[in-house]
Amino acid sequence: MNREKVSVTGLDEIELLRILYAHNPWWMSGEVPPSKAPPFKRRDFYKLSENLDSPKILALVGARRVGKTTLMYQLIEHLLSKGLEPEKILYISLDDPYLKIATIEVLMETLNLYSKYVLKRPLSDLKEQIYIFLDEIQTLKNWENALKRWYDLSYKMKFLVSGSSSVNIMISGAESLVGRLSLQIVLPMKFLEVVRFQMAEEDFERRFNKINWQLRQAFKDAVKNGDVHLFYSALKDSINRLAKDVEYLTLFLHKYLLKGGYPEIVATDDMYKAAENLKTYLNLTIYKDIVRTFKIRDPIAFEDLISVLARECSQRINYSKLARDLGLKRQTLKSYIYFLKTAFLISESEFYSKSRVKRARREKKVYVNDPGIRNAAAGMLDEHLLNNPAEIGKVVEAVVADHCKRLKFNLEPSLETQLFYWKDRGYEVDIVMELFQRVIPIEVKYKDSVDKRDLKGLQEFSRNHKPPFQMVIMREKLDYADDILFIPCWLFLLMC
Repeated sequence: MNREKVSVTGLDEIELLRILYAHNPWWMSGEVPPSKAPPFKRRDFYKLSENLDSPKILALVGARRVGKTTLMYQLIEHLLSKGLEPEKILYISLDDPYLKIATIEVLMETLNLYSKYVLKRPLSDLKEQIYIFLDEIQTLKNWENALKRWYDLSYKMKFLVSGSSSVNIMISGAESLVGRLSLQIVLPMKFLEVVRFQMAEEDFERRFNKINWQLRQAFKDAVKNGDVHLFYSALKDSINRLAKDVEYLTLFLHKYLLKGGYPEIVATDDMYKAAENLKTYLNLTIYKDIVRTFKIRDPIAFEDLISVLARECSQRINYSKLARDLGLKRQTLKSYIYFLKTAFLISESEFYSKSRVKRARREKKVYVNDPGIRNAAAGMLDEHLLNNPAEIGKVVEAVVADHCKRLKFNLEPSLETQLFYWKDRGYEVDIVMELFQRVIPIEVKYKDSVDKRDLKGLQEFSRNHKPPFQMVIMREKLDYADDILFIPCWLFLLMC
């Protein structure tokens, strides 16, 4: 090798190869370092590992620090455990400042170097499949065109990519890679996964996994058949079987409501460290994934918007008033909201109506998807939050909404999983979920008891829309009366 040969990255070939070897330690050791591929595997891992033999490009999309890179390393470990030769796996972190892979030309040069000095054969001559992992693909301009070219050449190359921007991956990729791309959205851990993280796998499977599937099936049957007693019977059976675990589960729920489901945050009990790390995640998302990508001119106003949305989480937002308060044009504010949605930080809930015009005209509810991110952005990540009824109520509603969306997607998969709220003549329902062409109204009351006024919204909604049953998510109560199911929050979240 000629030491003098300099690549378009500004690095000579020896230096570029040195960085590639650092990114791919299994080329020398034959294994992934344990720190890169921890033993705990999320459910996403098992779905992804089933797609490794498919020729389609596999794309992992989700917020920063949600665990996409860890999933990639675990998939690499899985391939090695199946006997794949280490040099047939290439991992590149595209936002590595030393590699400076920002164009297709640089990526091509890097792949050619890998082909020449690691595989020691041209990519066109491959007889067996190789796997190429490209982390943070959104940093590479026109990445979708490069991958389309490689895919269409039909070489023995399986690409797995990750990205932190749904716009870049889901829209750009979907347009250029139609029929060639398999998408997996990676979200923060839901409550059931947090419980699983804390336990031995065998213990979790025996005590909780079966209950999850039984409750989900009973809920599905109850909605489809209009028989609430099916679901209530399953809830009673589950709560009896989990009686000795209630205190344990309540403790986990409190931690989840404070810290959320980002893997590194779940693994620490230090609230100060959790808060600092979540603020770092938020800043990285704002400045690396949003401000830079969408060329936002006023990042300070953008940060102020996030703080306002965090404090007003689970509330209806008047966008015109909010734009005036922030000194923004209404269209600019709507764009900022859209950017936050594409980065998986927030979601919106529309007014429930069969008329799309009515939906569009009414205010939207805004949820910050992860409770830890919400609490960090609002400056409320400490245990005093649990004793503040108004604030913990906002957090619980956002968590219930997030889990409803996951439940709906699992039971009735679709490209867009949407929730609604309802309000009429002073009566309101927090969450309305459409499932199997029926509507389920859900009220979130994170307290020990409710009065008649708390149920008025559900009753008015039901009079007009005839749902199969209604639900109130509470702190601890399980009961059934007047077509209303009262369900403990922890039990409902275990089902989702």
